Amino acid sequence: MTDEIKQFFKAYWRTGMKAGCTENIPKEMMVSAPNSEGSYEWKLIPGVLTNEDCKNVETQFNITFPENFIAWHKRYFFEDCDCSIIRLPFSSPTKPLQEIIDNLEWCIAEQLIPLGLIPFANEGNNAGPLVFDTRNASGKEDFPIRVYDHEYGGDLDGLSEIIFSSFRKMLTCLTRFLTEI
Repeated sequence: MTDEIKQFFKAYWRTGMKAGCTENIPKEMMVSAPNSEGSYEWKLIPGVLTNEDCKNVETQFNITFPENFIAWHKRYFFEDCDCSIIRLPFSSPTKPLQEIIDNLEWCIAEQLIPLGLIPFANEGNNAGPLVFDTRNASGKEDFPIRVYDHEYGGDLDGLSEIIFSSFRKMLTCLTRFLTEI
C-alpha cells in the first residue's frame, strides 16, 4: 500500500496549495507567510500518528478502519484533501484525527455505525458521506465503499451500490483522476 499512498499524494499535492487558518500550524508546514486574507501556502510534512492513536478512535466509536486507510492517514500531515469528486479527511498536525472524529460524531453516523457502515469521507457533490461497508467483512484488510445519501437520515434506502471495492482501489482511481485533470 505504501506505493499507492506515495503515488496518491504525489498526484494530489501541488505547489501553491493554500489553507486559511494559521493557528497552531507548525512553521515547517508553511511555505509562505499568510497573505492579507490570512491564507498561506502549505506542504506535506511527515505524519507522526501511531497505530495506538488510530486504535483509540476505533475503540471510542466501536469501529474498525481498514489497515490501508490508517496507513494512508498516518503518512503525512496535510491541510486539505478535497479531490473534487471526493473529499477525504485531512490530517492537521495539531488535531490529526479531528476530521475523522467529526465524521463519526455526526447524527447520521450514530445511526449508520451500528449497521456496520463507517463514515470516513464525503462525496464531492455533498450528497453525503462515503462509508466503509463492514457488514460482510471477513477481516480488517479492506472494505467496500459506498455513498450514503444524507437525505435518508439513517435509513438503508439511502445507501448506494458499491462505488469502490476497497480503499486501495479508491486511491488508485483518485490518483488516476488527479493525474488526468
